Amino acid sequence: MKSFFILVFLLVENLCFANMASPVTQGTFSSSAFSSRDINILKEKIHVTIDKDFKTAIYKIEYFINADSEGNKIPLLFFTMDYRGDFKVWVDDSEVTVSAVPPKYLAIANSPFEKFTNIFSPPSQYEQSETVTIYWSENQGFVYQLNNLKYFETNLSKGEHTIKVAYEASVWTDVSEWIKEYSFRYSLSPAKFWKSFGSLEVVVNASQFHQSITTNFNQPASGNLDSVATWRFNELPANYFQINYVPAVSSFAKTLIQIGPDNLTYIFTFLLALFHLFFIYKFRKNNSHKKFSWSLIIGSLIIPFFSLLFYMNSFGIIDNLIGAEAGRYHGYVFLNFIFYPVIVLVYFFMMWLIEKLIRKNSA
Repeated sequence: MKSFFILVFLLVENLCFANMASPVTQGTFSSSAFSSRDINILKEKIHVTIDKDFKTAIYKIEYFINADSEGNKIPLLFFTMDYRGDFKVWVDDSEVTVSAVPPKYLAIANSPFEKFTNIFSPPSQYEQSETVTIYWSENQGFVYQLNNLKYFETNLSKGEHTIKVAYEASVWTDVSEWIKEYSFRYSLSPAKFWKSFGSLEVVVNASQFHQSITTNFNQPASGNLDSVATWRFNELPANYFQINYVPAVSSFAKTLIQIGPDNLTYIFTFLLALFHLFFIYKFRKNNSHKKFSWSLIIGSLIIPFFSLLFYMNSFGIIDNLIGAEAGRYHGYVFLNFIFYPVIVLVYFFMMWLIEKLIRKNSA
């Protein structure tokens, strides 16, 4: 008996580890620029080049702007976090110095950003760090401190100019499903608050990555997602732009995912129950006058236990078939063992009714 419990402990031990933290490993946060009211943005062009492993992407964004007046200005504010390498900005092909917003600019009464839309909260009697909300999905926005934004000052003449931004982004990883989903994300929502919105062009170059990808946009206006795809819009198509990649897995793994642990367990339990019925029938045929059936009692204890054990292990079986790209985010599945006493009673009652019929027919 001691050896049996040691065996059970070893079987269950590896199932008692579950990750209940966030299923998403965040990559680079970035968004369209925040624009001063002194600036008309005529066009935004987003060019994304994906690397061969879908781990990083080079973002190059161009803003074609028109300044209402000349002078030293802060035309745009940028939000980008957790990027790789340097964040670079060029104004009319000349690189400029980019800095975080300094503390002296955080007070409402002493900020050069008062001409920026959707930046400031209503003033209060206290000086406070200002915030901005950036939306990363249709119904999910995050509030960021103003000092998370980047700015630059430059002397602009009245008229049209080009501002270019470049940085390397890291991939997001979502393990909430059976197979990991990788993505690059870019929030477009700040463009809702520009003084003007001319047009948007998005170019995705996936020619180095030889796997199937998708986006949250419709079909591109030109090109293909397996090489270079281009979209063109005269109004914002969504709050955000996202490029997704879900690795391919074997057909057998796909089949088991579609069946799912629940149905796999039902099939497994049904087969065990048939095996159990065979022993109940055999026992009753040879012992029709005995009051208790040890086959019924022992089987009713063992089969629910192994069914629950199979259910817990079925997640690992499917994950192992998927391989390295398995999400492995299933929660505390071992807690299903709290239902063991109930399952035993229900299973015993059903088998007792069947055993009663067999006993009656054997009399």
